[in-house]
Amino acid sequence: MTRREMQPISVELGDDGKVVLQQAQFDLNEPDPRIELTYEQTPLVAAWLLEAAGEGAQLVEKGDDRTIPIRYYARGPEAEAEELKVFSNDQGMVILKIDDDTFIEVSPAMAKRLREQLSVAIRASLSDLLRPDVDV
Repeated sequence: MTRREMQPISVELGDDGKVVLQQAQFDLNEPDPRIELTYEQTPLVAAWLLEAAGEGAQLVEKGDDRTIPIRYYARGPEAEAEELKVFSNDQGMVILKIDDDTFIEVSPAMAKRLREQLSVAIRASLSDLLRPDVDV
């Protein structure tokens, strides 16, 4: 594994096979904080981080739980969903096309809000996916 770094944190694989997290403090009197994880600990810590990130994002996004106005066109309850295609039409609206007769038209601003809400939902589902079997 190559060293990956985001100020002030870096992640690398140590000579002993442990994953090493290090935080740059830039303090001449104190060594930089260093965390060493075994390969067994790493997935659990990653799941904890994703879970905390999801909860943090939900707290930040909590103020933006407004509904997303859309127009929905469909043949009726018998319509079978096909592949979802996303594109922009000539009027600048974002189109989510399910089939030739079924599509959703969303304004670009509302599509951006939808993307943000989808990101929060994805982070939450990933933290559930990576949770150890004992917790499920």
